[in-house]
Amino acid sequence: AFRHAASLVATHASQAERSVRHQELAELTRVGVALSTERDLLSLLEMILSQSRRITSSDAGPLYLVERRDDGEPPTTLLFKLAQNSSLPDLSLAESTVPIDHCSLAGYPAAPGETLVIGDVYFLSKDVPYMLNRSFDEKFGYRTKSALVIPMKTHRDEIIGVLQLINRKRDPQAKLTSPSVTEREVLSYDQRSVELVTALASQAGVAIENSLLYKDIERLFQSAGAADERRELLGLIERNIRPRIQEQLADFVDRQ
Repeated sequence: AFRHAASLVATHASQAERSVRHQELAELTRVGVALSTERDLLSLLEMILSQSRRITSSDAGPLYLVERRDDGEPPTTLLFKLAQNSSLPDLSLAESTVPIDHCSLAGYPAAPGETLVIGDVYFLSKDVPYMLNRSFDEKFGYRTKSALVIPMKTHRDEIIGVLQLINRKRDPQAKLTSPSVTEREVLSYDQRSVELVTALASQAGVAIENSLLYKDIERLFQSAGAADERRELLGLIERNIRPRIQEQLADFVDRQ
């Protein structure tokens, strides 16, 4: 009888896990479709950050884009685009830049392209090169604790931005109004959170790439008049859109 009961419990747990995974997959698919249809860059970035926070119960997070260079050289800076914070809903921050290097939580993933999963950013190992800039916490009375920082990449595997999530919460509705509340409510990012955000970030990177390409083409169409400008537009389409269509067709054939 005990073995039978244990078997029923195990079966029920397995079914529940499959149901959760199915719901998560359906949710990621829905979010991916929404991302792919949004053309306005700022609205797209807001959606990426809000959906990433929602599926991980994160209290806050900033989002950065790689600052593109006109000279064709590798990028050296990240541009801070926006931040969201449930505990500080009226927060307003100006755009700023962060070097792409190994010194900061945002800059590090953009350099080697590695994900950071940190239980408490105030107590980092002495072996790591990066550190948290506590100026935000000191200015606003906030306590940054757990963090998940993921690079977003284009379809060519080039880093286009960095998504940073802060303070995963037990209760998604909790407000982190004091250090004691933060200590009680904040959890480390588990493996499933990392997997979900990694999947979303991969869709987000391509969506950002498409949005930027759309803006470039729109700008060229608006300004195109001379023959050389039209050739530039055709070259942009040739270099970006045709290879992407070919890759998508190849992926489709491979799946058949």
